[in-house]
Amino acid sequence: MTDDRKSGIALIAGSIGGIVTMAIHPTAGGPLTAEQIGRLAIVSGVAHALAMVSTLVLFLGAFGLAKHIATSDRMSFAGIVIFALACMAIVIAAAVSGFIVPGIMQHMAHDVANMRTWQIVIDAVFQINQAFANIFSVAASIAVILWSASSLRNRGLGRGVAIYGCTVGALIIAGIGIGHLRLNVHGMAVVWLGLTIWFIVAGAELYSLPSNRTSEP
Repeated sequence: MTDDRKSGIALIAGSIGGIVTMAIHPTAGGPLTAEQIGRLAIVSGVAHALAMVSTLVLFLGAFGLAKHIATSDRMSFAGIVIFALACMAIVIAAAVSGFIVPGIMQHMAHDVANMRTWQIVIDAVFQINQAFANIFSVAASIAVILWSASSLRNRGLGRGVAIYGCTVGALIIAGIGIGHLRLNVHGMAVVWLGLTIWFIVAGAELYSLPSNRTSEP
């Protein structure tokens, strides 16, 4: 199997993993019992563990993509460096949201007398999650813009997906910058969907492209 085909599969698989993560991501509103918090912690852990694995798979695919479209202008190289930052940020955000916050909630459920204090702690930790979610969204969008712009200049990918990448990346950055796009569960779903469309189409193009570069036996 060619390197391009492997990279395409990784891009598609990582993107689908992210979609599944958003589909099973728990949402909680109002006070919860200790039993409900326990179930929430399990579902949240599974969802965010899947998000971490999907991110690693997506990065492997992105590395192959960057290699495929690399040219002397270094735009592709800059894209993979920035995307590495994005992946580190989303892994941290997933760890906070999937493991740290549910853990704090379990402590809170057994210490009702200090619930207000625990809520302040959760709110503070959630701000950490939001900071890294913002870093991911902006950095991943910049990476997609760079890869798309490189493809427009050097024809590394189809013109349609390249134009889409430049457009959706700019819209995400603008939405976050003006405060219109808030990165709660629904906001992250919007960001992920917009980027996932690009990754899946780019992955499909890589998968279908003939290449003389084959993997080692």
